[in-house]
Amino acid sequence: MVTQVLSPTKFASVATAVEGATENRGAQSDKAFASIRNRILLGELTPGEKLRVEVLQRDLSLSSTPVREALNRLTAEGLVTFEENRGFRAAPITASDLRDITRLRLLVESEALSDSMACGDDAWEANVVAANYRLTQHEQRIAAGEIERGEPWTILHKAFHMALLSACSYPRILSTCDQLFDQSERYRRFATRVRVLKRNVSAEHQAIMDAVLAKNTKLAVELLSHHIAKTGENVAKILGEEQTTTKRRRAIGTD
Repeated sequence: MVTQVLSPTKFASVATAVEGATENRGAQSDKAFASIRNRILLGELTPGEKLRVEVLQRDLSLSSTPVREALNRLTAEGLVTFEENRGFRAAPITASDLRDITRLRLLVESEALSDSMACGDDAWEANVVAANYRLTQHEQRIAAGEIERGEPWTILHKAFHMALLSACSYPRILSTCDQLFDQSERYRRFATRVRVLKRNVSAEHQAIMDAVLAKNTKLAVELLSHHIAKTGENVAKILGEEQTTTKRRRAIGTD
């Protein structure tokens, strides 16, 4: 048996080709992950909906491998579930999951804000003020009836919350806060399709920012915790009402 020995030049070209293929697959997996994740968060893929690999790969113009990799990553994040013989599904909306997400946010974001305030500098404070200003300006246009509370508001809302935490010196805590915010936002979006409870969120944001700028860590954490808990309570209330209505409809045969 003759063993072929690659010349240094040939070996380098083969290695480059393998590396390029790996990077391309990684990019495709990231593309699938971002697209499917966004569709779940926006509610385009509804809670409990079966996620067929062949359909997703057709929609995304990708092969099945990066789609499966993306679904496995989303399963680890809690936005997708997997069962043997049933495959992948968008994670369901449940009161217990909402309670879990809210509790985790209260624990993790409180710690992140405390550390962020301890580590934050003038540039961080300026970023917080700018994020709140952009959000407030947008909300004033909503209140005036010029625009609706859609995706741009959601982006600005998250930007403000993450700006508050951005000086936190623990990357894993920040990453967890980011994921939990998105999962909580999925529930908020679902609830607003049913009913919107009256609440002055802008005033809550302003109060949190004022406490942050005053360097009153205890008050800032208390206000942020109340803000998060109130959102959880409101969404849980609407979710409970919707589930009760659905049960009644099924009982009388109208659903």
